[in-house]
Amino acid sequence: MVSRGSLEDRLKDIERELEALKIFRITPQLNKFNRNLMGERSFILTANRNRSEKMKRTWRYLKAIQKNYPVKLSLRELRTALRKHRQGLVTDVPDVAWRNPSP
Repeated sequence: MVSRGSLEDRLKDIERELEALKIFRITPQLNKFNRNLMGERSFILTANRNRSEKMKRTWRYLKAIQKNYPVKLSLRELRTALRKHRQGLVTDVPDVAWRNPSP
């Protein structure tokens, strides 16, 4: 997992590189390099939001399982069980709960 500070540092580096590239003559290689940097920059700008959305979605899913099925596990233990389930290992939670957490 990449820390927020290193993402911001990488974003600053990309901005500096893009600014430095403006002094060069436009060539196909320069355009390709610019596109690569722009793509990386857009990925970094949305990385934290995507990570946050995924974590929220996972926690909502786990809370729905905990609420609707007789699973006597804490959310942390349920999260570990989810990881094992995704790896194809056996868990204490029935397969029905993983497929459809709604009642």
